[in-house]
Amino acid sequence: MLYIGPGDVPGSDDHEGFVSGRTPDGRDTGIWTDVLDDHLDGPAYTGFRAACECGWRDDELHAPDADGHRAALHGFVDRHFAAIAGYRPDPERDFLTPWSVRRVTHA
Repeated sequence: MLYIGPGDVPGSDDHEGFVSGRTPDGRDTGIWTDVLDDHLDGPAYTGFRAACECGWRDDELHAPDADGHRAALHGFVDRHFAAIAGYRPDPERDFLTPWSVRRVTHA
């Protein structure tokens, strides 16, 4: 979840948000795991939570589904990035987000 909003936010390059998947054994996935794709084809997650490349992890665990994924992305903005920016950016407008990327399915 890359910040692309108006104005410079000092330090924002060090804060790329993502959704971490909690595995059944209690581990959390990292920034390079697409938990929605992995969840459909592979490991079952017990929940999703907001995370940042700086090491921050949200305490709130969301359902491991599309709604939980969206809630985790908003959690990154509300509970982490807003403190860095000094205001609450709009997740739909100010970030390049996973939900803004059209997925192409091949027949």
